[in-house]
Amino acid sequence: MDRHPILAALSLGALLAAPAAAQDPDFVYVDLGTLGGAEAAAFGLNDARQVVGWSPIPGCPTALANPCRRAFLWDAGTMTDLGVLAGDEESTARAINAAGLVVGTSESDVIAGSGTYHAFSWDGSLNPLPDLGQGTSFVNDVNDSGLMVGYTTDPVVLRDRVVTWQDGVVTNMGATEGHSFNRGYGVSNAGVLVGFAWDLFAPNDAILFTGFSWLTIGGIDGPFQNAEARDVNDAGFACGLQAFPSGNWHAALWTPTGALDLGVLPGTDLAELTDVNEAGLAVGRSYTDVASRAVYYDGATLRDLNDLLPDGVDAVLWEANEINEHGDIAGVALGPSGFRAFLLVENPWSDLGGGTAGVNGVPQLAASGSLFPGEAMSLELSGAPAGALMAGWLSLTSTPLSAFGGTIHANPKILQLLRFADGTGSFGIDFPWPAGIDAGTELYVQFLVQDTTVPDQITLSNAVMATTP
Repeated sequence: MDRHPILAALSLGALLAAPAAAQDPDFVYVDLGTLGGAEAAAFGLNDARQVVGWSPIPGCPTALANPCRRAFLWDAGTMTDLGVLAGDEESTARAINAAGLVVGTSESDVIAGSGTYHAFSWDGSLNPLPDLGQGTSFVNDVNDSGLMVGYTTDPVVLRDRVVTWQDGVVTNMGATEGHSFNRGYGVSNAGVLVGFAWDLFAPNDAILFTGFSWLTIGGIDGPFQNAEARDVNDAGFACGLQAFPSGNWHAALWTPTGALDLGVLPGTDLAELTDVNEAGLAVGRSYTDVASRAVYYDGATLRDLNDLLPDGVDAVLWEANEINEHGDIAGVALGPSGFRAFLLVENPWSDLGGGTAGVNGVPQLAASGSLFPGEAMSLELSGAPAGALMAGWLSLTSTPLSAFGGTIHANPKILQLLRFADGTGSFGIDFPWPAGIDAGTELYVQFLVQDTTVPDQITLSNAVMATTP
């Protein structure tokens, strides 16, 4: 059997136990926009918060009269059309590694799951990946060393086979014991592969390749135990779906003691996990025939990801497709205009304190926004005297200064914003975050508030700070 050299061998016995539950993340929701059409979907995400997926382009119907989808790369607020291979109509980007190498499929005649697919990689230009001779191929994942995994048809036996690509070479990973067909879906940085295999008139089994042999890790407990593995991390956790004794497909995580049945969300019938990070946190969806909810496995419980959204998001998270090592999540949301590609990132804002009390207590400053270019940033202050004059200080560094009984953290200021509080002692402003600000830039904001009831006639709000992604 033809085997690809694996960077680091891993046996099933090395799989670790399930991780401990993590604290709830404080997310900011980012709508990634489109390529000019109404919709978009996100499938891949790296630690640099680059996202890939598809979005229709205007004025381009396919031969079947569908809008032309194009693979995109979203990077710091800019969405780039990656194009299609010659002769194809559409494309979808499915994964991106740490170096920005994108993989996906260039497609034609796609409808209801059928069509012709050609695997590609993109490193600034679109490059076709070789198949085994039948003219179709599908790539699903790429690790940080550039090892890609997917499947194509083996022309000798006319069966789907897991294949890998590296440095332009395609390798047939061979058959799995007791199965006629197999497909590859995920690859870890250690080179471990996962996917699923099946035979005609038989259920699917989840499979894992350690570098020496294929192992069946799910679906082996009896008849009708369909199982599929979608991703694997370097610690050996594999995630996907399995039909447990209930008969339904449930979200599954495979460990040394077997498959963990993570169940489904209340009100849904089926669930699956599509990605797991090195901390053992995983994402996916729980769904019915007509509706879906993105899910988040926190190390102990399968959660509705919508429950972790900030207030005011006008969308339902439909499916979560990737989680990176920072805990950022990319996927698909259903909003008023249809499906949208989303990114959830940890709230960049923190409260530094430093305020002093006035007539209404300490004026409270709150900030929100992801600090991606073009995304809305909001500042809201409350607790000032009605109609008070206020000076907002902005700084890119902080040299704390003791003043007015508190601490000015936004010092030295580079910008001063003079405003008056309204009749309730509040103030708010929203504006798009500008482009051209370097990643890692720190921003400090604090208000000095006129208050005649205190000895210095000035109180300080708390300071807030954030670092640009």
